Amino acid sequence: MTVSLSVPPSSPTPSRPRDVQVVDLGLQSQVLRSRTWERLKFEVEYSLRRGTTANSYLLRGDKVAVIDPPGESFTAIYIEALTQHVDVSTIDTIIVSHVNANRIATLTRLRQLAPQSQIVCSRPAANALKSSLADADEILRPVRSGDTLDLGQGHRLQFISVPTPRWPDGLCTYDPASQTLYSDKL
Repeated sequence: MTVSLSVPPSSPTPSRPRDVQVVDLGLQSQVLRSRTWERLKFEVEYSLRRGTTANSYLLRGDKVAVIDPPGESFTAIYIEALTQHVDVSTIDTIIVSHVNANRIATLTRLRQLAPQSQIVCSRPAANALKSSLADADEILRPVRSGDTLDLGQGHRLQFISVPTPRWPDGLCTYDPASQTLYSDKL
């Protein structure tokens, strides 16, 4: 006896364009969620099937900081969205919680738009970035657990090293003004 199973053809999933959703977190803080409705290459291990976000944060005090700019596939739309919320040339600090090669394009573009900005990261991240950024010695500011960065207006960021086997350069940032822990991959 032969059994034939009929499987209906799968209906194509409508593709939505990538975008950046900006949400206020309060206290001069916003999240910029670079969204894609497709699985990114690194997500295979997580079995995500409905897309993902690459979350970045904008903090404004007397100084302006950006935490975790997204990877290269989002660079153009991220910069466009960021420009709608801050004069990008005023960014003083770019905080990188861990280094991915795909973030270099966005970091490079941000540095072109805000050449005075410094990149704050862990020492292992600084070592990894030195080979990718032309002016690394002048712009990298490695931090350790317990180091702080005062943006003004109550935003006195505290850094916490969180190395893991996968992300030996892991760094969390805590903002006591908003009581927010920017935990990246943790």
